[in-house]
Amino acid sequence: MKKNNNEIDVKSVDTPSLDVDKGEHFDFSLVHEKAAEDPNFQYLKNFDVEKYAHEDVTYKQVVKKLYKQFAWIMTIAYFLQFIDKVMLNYARIMGLVIDLNLVGNQFSDLPTYFFVAYIFGEFFQSFLIQRYPVTKVLGANIVIWGILTGFCALTRNFAGILTVRILLGLAESAVIPCMVLITTNFVDTKDTAFFTGIWYCGSGLGQIFGGLISYLFQLVSPTAPVAGWRIMFIVIGILNAIVGIYIYFFLPSTPLTNSKLTPKEKYVLLLHLNKAKIGINEAKKFSLRQLGEFFMDIQAWLFFFISATISFSSNTISTFSSLDIMSFGFTSRQAALLNMPSGVVSIVSSIVSTYFIRKGFPRFLAISILLVPAVCGGALMSFLPKSNQAGLLIGIYMINTVTAPLAICYAWAGANVAGSTKKIAFTALAISGGFCVGNITGPQSYRAHEAPDYYSAKISMLATQAVSIVLALIMAFIYYARNKARSKYTEVETEEETWADRTDFENKSFRYIY
Repeated sequence: MKKNNNEIDVKSVDTPSLDVDKGEHFDFSLVHEKAAEDPNFQYLKNFDVEKYAHEDVTYKQVVKKLYKQFAWIMTIAYFLQFIDKVMLNYARIMGLVIDLNLVGNQFSDLPTYFFVAYIFGEFFQSFLIQRYPVTKVLGANIVIWGILTGFCALTRNFAGILTVRILLGLAESAVIPCMVLITTNFVDTKDTAFFTGIWYCGSGLGQIFGGLISYLFQLVSPTAPVAGWRIMFIVIGILNAIVGIYIYFFLPSTPLTNSKLTPKEKYVLLLHLNKAKIGINEAKKFSLRQLGEFFMDIQAWLFFFISATISFSSNTISTFSSLDIMSFGFTSRQAALLNMPSGVVSIVSSIVSTYFIRKGFPRFLAISILLVPAVCGGALMSFLPKSNQAGLLIGIYMINTVTAPLAICYAWAGANVAGSTKKIAFTALAISGGFCVGNITGPQSYRAHEAPDYYSAKISMLATQAVSIVLALIMAFIYYARNKARSKYTEVETEEETWADRTDFENKSFRYIY
């Protein structure tokens, strides 16, 4: 092996970005001027291959190490932010409405204004992510929303709980953009879906353990000095703060800051990520040009709308599922336990679908297939008679397959966008923005005057899921057309663009995944 000023022999490195069997090299003489400023590029260029030639390192080994380091804590983090919303659902049937004297649509207004604040929070979080390490931003926000979750227990009226929920929306708006960026910073486009599917299982765990937690806290005596739902919020808030502190101090933001990786492992990982041509999001300068490109890119708007239509059902059913189950004739305690299988459906559908995507299954087809049982579940809830309790419960469980497509959308967007500012805008404004719109409109479909059947809400869930299938097919067609138009460009011609903070529009060797 040899190393000189212009190239590195990478025959011993397991990387698909270069055809090592043909003796291809990473040619640093082709590097774009802006790429020379990138620390990841500098690491690749200055890496002493001969010094670490004795180490046998493959990308698969590195990925397994990353799964062990990130998957569990990211799953817990997503579980805790999701369970906050589920706890509001259960707190309703545990006496929150009576204790706080909520009337009319005031309970439905709580998740609505939470997500209104969430939208505004995205702009602020985008500013922070652009300037500070992404795990620092995520960890600090988790600590803040943990404190605010505990404050829910101190509220005494609608104004108090509404204020806390609005502040929670501002803090929790960091979770999606931060976790998507962390994922794309460490794994390539093939692994992003499965990696996302793992931490997204936190939503299913929230449904499972949320029901169990609610059941346990409902055992608190009604004559106790502190209501069970208040104790529940305090406990969840403390857990959030602990997890946030761990992420802030111990979770790295980029491969180069990951002390768990050896120098050779960092090198192999960076070479492998080169194939995706999306780079690694460091704290870089804001680019007005990339922001303008974001607004002109039709895929941003399509992801906005599909995130909105999927979220309309996925998070609405999470917030109001116990209310729906009670409307079938079950008690509050029974509703808490009967809602637990919904989490199992969510976890299984997320893991299975993203596993097959990792093996090459098309993303748009996975989304469409998962939405079919969700549409059927919405139909069962809408049109079965109330006497058919088993069928109605099956309908609720089937709707929960809609949570997996949202995880796929997160990974799909992360893999199809390049450029630091554009990617941050994409995750914060397109994906999270659509997520917010779906969550704002969804709860409002549960109108007080339609209780206990809420037929408008159930039919709306059915319709938005059907629209999501159409949107997924449109997106696949656009990506196919873009890749076909770029077929004349070769990867070698624009290899240097990877570390130059170029967008997917600017780097003509970038290929979209569908």
